[in-house]
This record gives sequence, C-alpha cells and structure tokens, in this order.
Amino acid sequence: MKAACAYFRKCSGCTKLAFPYVKQVRDKEQQIRRQLARFAGPGGEAAPVFQTLVTSPLPLGYRASTKLCLAVDAFGRRAIGLYERASKHVVDIPNCPVHHPEINRLLARLLAGNVPLPAPFYNHEKRSFQPGCLKFVTIRLSPERHQAGIVLSHTGVDRRALEDWARRLDTRNLAVYEATLRKTDADLVLSEDVRHLAGLTHVPYVVAGRELQLDPLAFFQANFALTGPFVEHITADLAGQVLLDLYGGFGAYSFSALAAFARVYLVDGNAHAIEAAQRANAVDGIAGLTPVHAYVENFLTTRLAAAERARVTHVIVNPPRGGLSSKACQLLARRQLPAIERLTYVSCNPETLTRDLAALTGPGGYTAESITPFDMFPQTEHVEVVCKLVPTRQAMRPADASTRPKPTAKSK
Repeated sequence: MKAACAYFRKCSGCTKLAFPYVKQVRDKEQQIRRQLARFAGPGGEAAPVFQTLVTSPLPLGYRASTKLCLAVDAFGRRAIGLYERASKHVVDIPNCPVHHPEINRLLARLLAGNVPLPAPFYNHEKRSFQPGCLKFVTIRLSPERHQAGIVLSHTGVDRRALEDWARRLDTRNLAVYEATLRKTDADLVLSEDVRHLAGLTHVPYVVAGRELQLDPLAFFQANFALTGPFVEHITADLAGQVLLDLYGGFGAYSFSALAAFARVYLVDGNAHAIEAAQRANAVDGIAGLTPVHAYVENFLTTRLAAAERARVTHVIVNPPRGGLSSKACQLLARRQLPAIERLTYVSCNPETLTRDLAALTGPGGYTAESITPFDMFPQTEHVEVVCKLVPTRQAMRPADASTRPKPTAKSK
C-alpha cells in the first residue's frame, strides 16, 4: 500500500502509515490483549474484560497539537518538521497529513510567510549549543473556535526582535508566546521561562460542554475528534463522595464527572493547567471542585486530610509515559483508600501500565473490570488504554455489551 505521505520512512513520526487502517486497528488490539492478558483473569487474551479498540473518526488530519523542530543544515537549508529516524537530521514537512489542515496553514503563514523571522533556525545536527536561534515551535489549535496558540522556543533571541516579529503578525485569533532554552535544557522543547508576546493570552478548549481558556503550555489531547468519546468513557457511571483526578491536567475528567460527586480534587504538577481550572472556577462559580497544584505523591501524603481520604470512592490516574512511581502505587493501594469503589488508570504507555498493574492487582488489591484501548494516534504505534479496576472482593462480570464504548469510525 502506498503511504499517504511523501516523507514516510524518513520522518520518525508515523511508523504505520503504509498499512491500511483496518490492519493498524487489529494489530493494536492484539498487542494490548497480549501485553495485559495476565490481568484479565480466566481466559487470558480472550477474557471478556477486553473491549474492542475504539477507533478514530479521522485516521488523518486529527492532530490539533504538535511540537516541531526549526532547523537549518550545514548548507543553509531550512526545515520545519521532525527528526529523521535514529538521527538529529530534521525532515522538512510542509504539509503533514496527520495535522489538522489549519495547523499546516498556520505554519506556512508564521514561519514561511512574508514576515521576516527574528532569528536564524538552529542546527540540530551540531552537538554544541547555539545561542540566538529559533529551535522549536509548539502549536495548540482549537478547531471548534478556529483559534490557536504557539510557543516559539529559542536559545536567547533578543526580546525586542521577537516582539517586533510578533507585532507584524495577524494575531486576532492567535496567542503567541516565547520560551527561552538554555544550555542546561538539553533537548527540552519547552522550558519554565515562558512569556507572552502578542495576541490572545489564552486559547478556548471545549470539554464536557464547558469552554475553558487555556494557555498554549497546558496539555491538550492531540486527537480532537476522539477526545469526547474518550472522556465520556473514562467518566461514565462514576458517582460517589470524593473523586481524586490525579495528573488531571486542566480538568477534562473533573468537569465531566463533577455533578456526580460531593467533592472533586484535581491534582497536577503543571501550574498552567491548574490555573486554567481555577479560571473556570472563578468564572462559572463551580461548587465542589478543588484544583491543586502539586505533585501527586505530595498531595496524597501531606495535603489530603485523613478524614477526606476515608471518603475517597473513586480515583482517576492519568500519569505521563513513565507511569506511576512506586510510592504513588503504594499510596493508591486498597488499604490506603478504605472506601474505594473504582480506580481508573488512563495510560499512554502499555509497558508502564503493565508494570503498575502488577503492583496494584493481586491478593488484597484490585481486579481489572474492563480494559479498553483507544486509537488516539492513528498511523503510529502508540495506543492509549483505559483500565477500570475494582477492589478484588467486588470484582464483577464485565459491563454489558450495551454499556461498552462503540467504535467511532468503521474500518474498511
């Protein structure tokens, strides 16, 4: 099958683009069944706790966020794209087929348009640090509102040159930020030294029927077309006293489940995400939501009162690719949460999910009630998994077929 991208096999981004989507879906579902078979109870890979992989409505053009390299080679040729496989050479990709079309148009307007750039691009193939260059660009798009935010990451470009460049842009629907990268930041795409340059200060993002105002540094789900069903599945049928939404970002799950709980604690180490939730709190006067800027381990050990811990009936954890720390697993053990009814683990890395499930399940722990893969990143090997766990003594038959998430697009 001919790949839908001229840069396939060069670019490191889409490794499955040459395969029909129906094969990608089948392969990912089989992969998850094999990796997590030991947690599925009797039947292994064939156990009924495994749900059908939920497909993406858009196999192409689905990405509403991206991080790209800004590069120049030894011959002065510029590139905006991703690293070549096993290399620091940047493949120039003017029209990425998995990007939302508005992202491709925005890149052309901002970085290849008529407004002179404030600095040269970075040579990523050189090992030495190069001050005064543009190195990365991060884009977050709101497809519903046709607005976007960008962060231009540089290695010490003059602030006045950046401001002059930004002033010349059409920023009516654009938030422009800059981030300074230092020698010690190595290959970081974004640093903590971020400042607003021009245009909007926030980008609207619609979740659970509520519009939140996010800055471009807050985490956005990349697949805008599948985010709704994804959030809905995670929060479906949740109701109780206290919900802990750990590594919860700006609160997609918290806002969706808020009405069903007396109190929801939204915990994340990203200050930008928590500020977005606090803004929504202030504007809407939301009752019952407590956004907390903290590391999860610190929150569970020092900031969650013992009386409140005893009322926790549900937990959602959505850790980064590295998964949960051993301390976090210990703090989420059943003996620490006496009233727990369900722990929902949202994973972007099946390998670390496998490791963490080994710590959370077993005698006196949790049992997998359902394991549902989501194809949040078509054309790549990545797959997200939602694993719903219940206390072992409460283990029940898998959800009736009528309550299972249905694929959102048919594979042909």
